[in-house]
Amino acid sequence: MKKHLVTGSSGYLGSEIVRKLHKSGQRVVTADIIEDPKISEISEFYKIDISKDDQVKHIFRDIAYVHHNAALVPLTKAGKKFMEANVEGTKKILHYSKMNDVEHFSHMSSSAIFGKPKPYQNVNYYNYNPTGLYGYSKYLAEIEVKKYYNENEKFFKSCSIIRPRPIVSKERLGIFEILFDWVSDNKRIPIIGNGKNKFQFAHIDDLVDVSIETSLRNISGTFNIGTDRFSTLSEDLNNSFKKIGSKSRVFSISEKICVPALYALDKFSLSPLSSWHYLSYGWNFHYDLTETFKVLNWRPKYSNQEMICEAYEWYINNENNIKLNQSSHRSKVKQKFLKVIKLFF
Repeated sequence: MKKHLVTGSSGYLGSEIVRKLHKSGQRVVTADIIEDPKISEISEFYKIDISKDDQVKHIFRDIAYVHHNAALVPLTKAGKKFMEANVEGTKKILHYSKMNDVEHFSHMSSSAIFGKPKPYQNVNYYNYNPTGLYGYSKYLAEIEVKKYYNENEKFFKSCSIIRPRPIVSKERLGIFEILFDWVSDNKRIPIIGNGKNKFQFAHIDDLVDVSIETSLRNISGTFNIGTDRFSTLSEDLNNSFKKIGSKSRVFSISEKICVPALYALDKFSLSPLSSWHYLSYGWNFHYDLTETFKVLNWRPKYSNQEMICEAYEWYINNENNIKLNQSSHRSKVKQKFLKVIKLFF
């Protein structure tokens, strides 16, 4: 049987792809710099650094499908290492995929490649303006993938690029763990700007489905993934808080005050939030999903509010069992000076 290779297999998204592939009877090879025992139990696991040639080249035997998810995320504040992992690592995976005649290459990108959209504009497929080093690294990684699959040279039978909006669903922590911690204590939740910005999230089940289906069906294309049921950020948050029984409500802080303050905290390592977080969450940011709907005959399963409620309820039920040494999106976050600020809200 042909095998699937999942990079970043111990991460939040990669691990869910592995679980679904295993459940459906597929053979799975996994690779990550961190080992998750639950994932290595159901797959052929390799502990590797994807930017190292001597480690990457040994993992491609009998691989037909690659799900490339390995990347450093904004929360890591990795600086120049974003380029090493997200760009050079992608180049290595692409090179050995080509050398080993991989059929389908699925690349997990990011909405950070777009930067700030124009007012009231759906983000389409070509408005590139990367935000920060993370966004720039993901943009360059996309360029590398497209070099391997274009009109002149197609090294794979098919190739999909998947661009998720921020993922909110069960087991999703990272910066959302900060939100859930405040909400569980009925704190007021500050939001950047007036809160009237329309902001779109994505559910992990939808991303897993698209990654697997485009591979097994050999579908090529670039696919924006997010919900089609969302309102303004303040409405979606406040309505979700009511549904989960919290007394928390949002209140607005001017961008002119909030962004410089968060930038200063970031610069002096007093906040876990990166520039991508404190810039983009005040933007009007939602995808144009027309092409995705048309090509994949797909519709998202969850609304923003359903995602937020699901993620919060999982957090409350599992708060005492969450470990600190997992991947960034599956771990608790040290709030640093934000913990002091919380006392006043």
